[in-house]
Amino acid sequence: MHGTRNVLRTANDVDTVERVVPTSSVAAMIGDAVDILSVPGRILKEESWNTTSSLTREPYSFSKTPAEKEAWRIADAQDRWRLVTVDPGLVIGPALNADPTSESFTVLRQTIGGEARFGAPRVAVAVVDVREVACAHLAASFLPEARGRHLVVAESTDIVDLARRLLPAYGARYPLPRRAVPKPLAVAFAPAAGLERGHLRRNTGFALRGDTTKGRKLLGVRYRPAQHSLEEMLDRLVRAETPKPHS
Repeated sequence: MHGTRNVLRTANDVDTVERVVPTSSVAAMIGDAVDILSVPGRILKEESWNTTSSLTREPYSFSKTPAEKEAWRIADAQDRWRLVTVDPGLVIGPALNADPTSESFTVLRQTIGGEARFGAPRVAVAVVDVREVACAHLAASFLPEARGRHLVVAESTDIVDLARRLLPAYGARYPLPRRAVPKPLAVAFAPAAGLERGHLRRNTGFALRGDTTKGRKLLGVRYRPAQHSLEEMLDRLVRAETPKPHS
């Protein structure tokens, strides 16, 4: 939140600033997947705010929420520049840098690493390609009609489904999970897998759905299939981690 405050205070001090477009997150709209049960219609919209996360429960999601709220507080206190936020899901797709280290690549490494070869829990996740996020930022920065918050999510699915989409191209090379572990079993053995039981209870078996109409209409965002993004992402990861031959 302090970083957000510092940037926007600087925007207040620079007369030429006309618009500020921060990257927020779907985490500012919802904490755990189970929280979807308390969302009107069980569909996330730009009006949704995460009201359940805290410093001890989903601290990452908690950090995103006051940061974006502070951005809106500062923006609403002035009338010279416009605030437009982009709230993406888990960002997937190819990386530009040679050694990708984002959280999404960590998830992918775990998926192909064999830890879940016998099955994985159906942990809900909302995903979007990094290129769609970039397009959303450009549109939010320059289109006259862009204003407010924008949920940027291509698909809402779960870890098991995402792994299955990689099977046609990579199933013979990597021990991808092919089946879902029943929730009670996943919760019982969570500590052995380095996971928190409470996290699995609150995120397994729930369908996250989001209304992305606003981003499609006002920002012109068009989403590519998640499977294509995942395949390109894994191909980039494999190339990055394959040892180079000695000259």
